[in-house]
Amino acid sequence: MVNAAVGSAGSANTAATDLSTSAPAGFENLEKPREILLDVFFGGEKVGEAVAMISPGKIRFRDPDAVLKLLTNVADDPQLTSALAADLPSNSGLVCGPGETTSCGKLSPQVVGIIYDDERFRVDLFVNPKFQRVITPTSDVFLPSPAAPLSLTSSFGLAVSGNGSSTLYNFQDRTVAGFGSARVRSDFSYASHVGLLVDNLVGELDRPNRRYSAGLFWAPGVDLIGQRRIVGVGIGTQFDTRIDRDSLRGTPLIVFLSQPARVEILIDGRLVSSRSYEAGNNELDTSGLPEGAYSLLLRIQEAGGSMREERRFFVKNSQVPPSGQPLYFAYAGFLANAKKGQPISVSNDMFYQVGTARRLNRSLAYSVSLIGTQHNAMVEAGGWMITRVARARAAALFSNRGDKAALFQLGSTFAGPLSVDFDVRRVWSHDGRPLLPAPEYISSFDSTLPTSAQLGNGSYSQATGSIGIRIGGGSLGIIGSYRKDEGLKADYTVGPTLVWAILNRGGFRVTLQADGQMTRTTTAGFLGIRMVYSGRRISVSSSSGHASQSSGDGSQRSLSRLVSSTSVQYGWQGADRTQVSLEAGVDRNLDSTTLHAGGTAFTQMGSLRADVLKAVEGGRRLQYGVTLQSGVAIAAGHVNLGGRDLTDSAVIVDVDGAQKASTFEVLVNGSSRGRVASGGSFPIFLEPYRRYNIRLKPVDSASVAYDSNARQVTLYPGNVQKLHWQVEPLLTVFGQAFRPDGLPVRAAMVQSRRGIGETDTRGYFQIEVGAQDQLTFTGDEGTTCHVAVAGVVPHDDYASMGRVLCR
Repeated sequence: MVNAAVGSAGSANTAATDLSTSAPAGFENLEKPREILLDVFFGGEKVGEAVAMISPGKIRFRDPDAVLKLLTNVADDPQLTSALAADLPSNSGLVCGPGETTSCGKLSPQVVGIIYDDERFRVDLFVNPKFQRVITPTSDVFLPSPAAPLSLTSSFGLAVSGNGSSTLYNFQDRTVAGFGSARVRSDFSYASHVGLLVDNLVGELDRPNRRYSAGLFWAPGVDLIGQRRIVGVGIGTQFDTRIDRDSLRGTPLIVFLSQPARVEILIDGRLVSSRSYEAGNNELDTSGLPEGAYSLLLRIQEAGGSMREERRFFVKNSQVPPSGQPLYFAYAGFLANAKKGQPISVSNDMFYQVGTARRLNRSLAYSVSLIGTQHNAMVEAGGWMITRVARARAAALFSNRGDKAALFQLGSTFAGPLSVDFDVRRVWSHDGRPLLPAPEYISSFDSTLPTSAQLGNGSYSQATGSIGIRIGGGSLGIIGSYRKDEGLKADYTVGPTLVWAILNRGGFRVTLQADGQMTRTTTAGFLGIRMVYSGRRISVSSSSGHASQSSGDGSQRSLSRLVSSTSVQYGWQGADRTQVSLEAGVDRNLDSTTLHAGGTAFTQMGSLRADVLKAVEGGRRLQYGVTLQSGVAIAAGHVNLGGRDLTDSAVIVDVDGAQKASTFEVLVNGSSRGRVASGGSFPIFLEPYRRYNIRLKPVDSASVAYDSNARQVTLYPGNVQKLHWQVEPLLTVFGQAFRPDGLPVRAAMVQSRRGIGETDTRGYFQIEVGAQDQLTFTGDEGTTCHVAVAGVVPHDDYASMGRVLCR
């Protein structure tokens, strides 16, 4: 027999027809009213849970006021409250089945209506628009203040190297203690022959459009002077907390990767960023780099194990504000040095910098800065022109002592085959000394000191530039630089580079490489073939060709011979993102032949790299190096050690539920960032000034219940947000229920928080439960009795309760 039940939810023309078949003989209790826990959805998203009385064709909420509180942007109207308290047609015929998208899942009630999915214990609520508040578009483009408590992140690394006769070490630590939008940063290092040095120790406070700073920190400086470290205070407009800050960034830092790789960014030997990137042209995340103009080193560790380094001159400033958002900044204090044996050394030179920048229209912007000490005051004025194909910057500087400087920069911005980048500057110092006092001691654990352009030494002329073009399967470029300091000879370097793909098939690539370089003292060149094979675990790279080098410094030394290099890499990656790579090879250069071997491991606890190098020609000493990196995240009294991608903020994923072993994959914005087992926790370091959606996804087939919804967090530097999940193991129990009078509980409805079932004529039942559930038996006459599940011993997700007494 077919029963047709028509529900209106207040309006006949919005009703849906429920078609249901009467329960077969022996299952009539299924049609009797029963109380169950439902997942409540509104606007397509789960908003909570509610208990409801279910009967054929209709639903009544036990606490309608609690349901109303779950609905966002809904008016507190008595008519709405009254409608939620009444019996609501279930409209189960509108539940979307597989492949349905248009004629289901929709309802337009006069007041309120529902669609009940009895297979998923889900109810979708629909409210007439006249009872919903108008959501006013917000003009706030800033991230909300984070909800993280007092917390701390610390990234540390230890590097040890030696050559048999001496050993060098360098320990670095970057710690950020954060509370909401305020923080204290510290960067220090302890190295052999140098001792303890503090790079910065500063307190910061972010507000929606400005940042306050006080302590030891790097003031951004100006284009023609470079940045300076000071002990003082500062205030400035900041765009880090803007949601649209990515569209406000300046010229991107792009690196091509032939395969997935980890890219480390170092400034003066200090590790400031370490992230993994996919193969292809990657725009590096520079959000954590400080303001200013300086040289940096990119250390690229490819998945196969090989490593290469690239040096770039990087400029980051927030002097080009968005339209309608002028920028202001002011800094004052004393210049700070970095002397050997003194962690912090403050000079007697005062420092101040005040400036502003404003965008006139989409293409034009200008800036004006006043910068100086008690001995010299300078004004720098400049402008930008930003078009679809190019970005140009021009600036000029004048001081009260007669110093002058000029700058012109040009870079391409379109994604075409041609790329152009030029920087030309000239400084006239009235006395031949730096326009601002340079640091008395530069502590650099890198192989190259900061560029003179950064230090701003005396009078000089400098030009750097590159032109590149992609043609078919190859690229051709030329890179050059020129530097002329007053009283010294000019230094220059210029040379072309050609890379042309000959074969790329089945993981095997062959490219032609040619490059040359000419400096004031040396002329060098190389022409050869590079071959790379990339397999699942094994990759082999080899290059061979002819190289030459001649010196023009009077020694007339000339070298020329066949050179080659071959390396074999083995790589392995586990399901928890653990990566291990091993490498070995031989290199034959112009004046030496060396054997090398190394290995790298990236785990959730940190990273470790070890290298050895033995010269068999041109030297005999064994060289070695070991680098260890890890981190600590502390929040709410919890200390977690480890971390792969070390940054200034983190979340601690904590999963409680040790009664049953389960493993979960942690998804951050949909991407896997590691695995955690029930009863465990681990930190995930994430970039600050971002919002993240974090959720768990079960890896194994263990039957458990947990909150599968995404948790949203906002992180500023120093924030550590602890996210806790409670995992409840589920099991299927079976048994035989008896009443206190000794009779079996016949043909009764059995309910738990997670399942529903029925007893047979002898009281036997089977149902899915949680370990701490209580079973409720409802008989024909409506009487109920209960049985506690606690104490059962599961075996392979099943447990026998035996004979139980229902009270």
